[in-house]
Amino acid sequence: MPIFYYLKDDEIVRREVPTPGETVLPRVVWGRPDVFFTPSYWMTQYWMREHELPQRGHAVGQTLEEEIVFCLLGGHGIPAEIGIAAFERLRSRGLISTKVHSIELFSTNLREPLEISGRQVTYRFWAQKAKYVATALQTLSEQPVPCHSAREMRSYLMRLPGIGPKTASWIVRNWLHSNEVAILDIHIIRAGQLMNLFTPSERVEAHYFQMEQRFLDLAAAMGVPPSNLDALIWSEMRRTPRLVAKALFLDHQEQSARALPSADPGKPTRHSPKRKLANNLSVPR
Repeated sequence: MPIFYYLKDDEIVRREVPTPGETVLPRVVWGRPDVFFTPSYWMTQYWMREHELPQRGHAVGQTLEEEIVFCLLGGHGIPAEIGIAAFERLRSRGLISTKVHSIELFSTNLREPLEISGRQVTYRFWAQKAKYVATALQTLSEQPVPCHSAREMRSYLMRLPGIGPKTASWIVRNWLHSNEVAILDIHIIRAGQLMNLFTPSERVEAHYFQMEQRFLDLAAAMGVPPSNLDALIWSEMRRTPRLVAKALFLDHQEQSARALPSADPGKPTRHSPKRKLANNLSVPR
């Protein structure tokens, strides 16, 4: 088997990696560790960066109520920095711990501009999120959350307005330190498409739990906790948008080329998209 070398502190670590053409899951091959966004790349990145990932879970809130509000204020269409700032405002003003859950009060505080890196930013969807936060906190005060089971807790949370499978999984992962669920946000979906784990036609709105199971199976095959794998992928994909866009473009070219007739489809030519994909996304030596 190929050998992968990396530094850990002052020591050189030597570990075997699967052969690039070997299948990790149906339709998914390991690929090379020096080609961005392959399963082998993510596995070896985890080996090298394991010490950087949270060792005591991913929770931000000090109470379950705070964690739910934190996740409600983040997510699709809300940059992480803005979601965190909005959450910190509500928490610092005592609005999450109070017994009175006023939509108007949450609206007023979320509508007020936030200061992010020295500039004023308006929180999007402030009216809608105020309703979600107030309703969630009121429900939590009346109906205890089943925290003994990750799946049961997720089902409970999904009954709350504004919380779908992704946000519910995010809360469960953070609060229970659970590896039974996965947070399939846009970054994880794009990474999954580049690995051929997900198809472009699959949508989380209709196929969330099937896609989630494939992600969990991939993490198991890598020997990586799913909670850390999704945190690693989220961080890497988020901070390299140009590289991700290039990878998605090349992947689309490859998918289009596969749909065209070929004299020998099993043999990539010198200028085939498949070879271009590996050559263009290889880690510089």
